[in-house]
Amino acid sequence: MLNGYPNHINGVDIYNQLKEDILALRLKPGQMISENEIASIYHVSRTPIKTAFLRLKGEKYIEIIPQKGSFVTLLDMKYIKDIIYMRAVLEVDMLNNIIDRGDSGKVAVILEKKLEGQHRLLATGEVTPTTFYDIDSAFHYTLFEAVNREKMWAVIQDCQVYYTRFRILDTLTTARYQELCGEHEKILQALKSEDRARLKTCVFEHLHGNLHTLAPKIEGEYKDYFIQYD
Repeated sequence: MLNGYPNHINGVDIYNQLKEDILALRLKPGQMISENEIASIYHVSRTPIKTAFLRLKGEKYIEIIPQKGSFVTLLDMKYIKDIIYMRAVLEVDMLNNIIDRGDSGKVAVILEKKLEGQHRLLATGEVTPTTFYDIDSAFHYTLFEAVNREKMWAVIQDCQVYYTRFRILDTLTTARYQELCGEHEKILQALKSEDRARLKTCVFEHLHGNLHTLAPKIEGEYKDYFIQYD
């Protein structure tokens, strides 16, 4: 957690580092984090720490409980499943829209370039869950951009903090980067052939895949990372 610090650090720097630590599971769901501890690590007053904590609270990375302290938020599986379903429905609709517009060939060329970038990153051997998440997201963003729904993408990003952390938990745990690239390839090929039924199957399998992959661990070693419902 929090390895080193720059000479001139501010609340934004601390926010970025804490967010990275939460995404990378160096700070785990449910873990308590102390303003005093962070201030001591960075050799700063509590003022920039409070600024960072309030921003992280607003984005649902942490919760601040009066008289108890600050904690990394637990993951909400019900919320995650709803986001996955919404993403799948939207992306299938967008792919059908792309076909209806006669733009499948043009969009396929863009997706191919995104996929090439993924393969190049994997070839370096330096891929991390967060770097792969970025290029994976770029692949999916292409669909929103192709049908002029960039603002919808921005809204979804604001709402999917739990899902983002869940996806990174998946890749951090399984490192199944090649498998995910293969799923992107299947989506691309289905778009090229304008096979609507196949597209729906590929998208739903791709976006729901981490639920199946992590299911045993969610009930086991990662159980305490999630909100438990009666």
